[in-house]
Amino acid sequence: MVMKIAVYSTLRKGKPLHGYLRDGKFLGEEWIEGYDLYVDVLPYAVKGKRRLKVEVYEVSRETFEEINHMEVNAGYKPVEVDTRFDRTILWKWGA
Repeated sequence: MVMKIAVYSTLRKGKPLHGYLRDGKFLGEEWIEGYDLYVDVLPYAVKGKRRLKVEVYEVSRETFEEINHMEVNAGYKPVEVDTRFDRTILWKWGA
């Protein structure tokens, strides 16, 4: 089973955690309405009034679970967002 995920900051191409997407298929970039990006110790997105630029990937269920485990343990929550690539998972900060 493949899943679509939207990533920003440290999971993007050329960033430190991009290796998690080793089996991912890059689908394209997208702007997600209604999210603000903040950068503190770690970057995080929250519901807001701006647009968030993301990269969308198609990944295996195994890769999704690995990334989800990392993100949830760091305090992020998976949410579904609409993209031109269909429903996609994005990890936002907090509840």
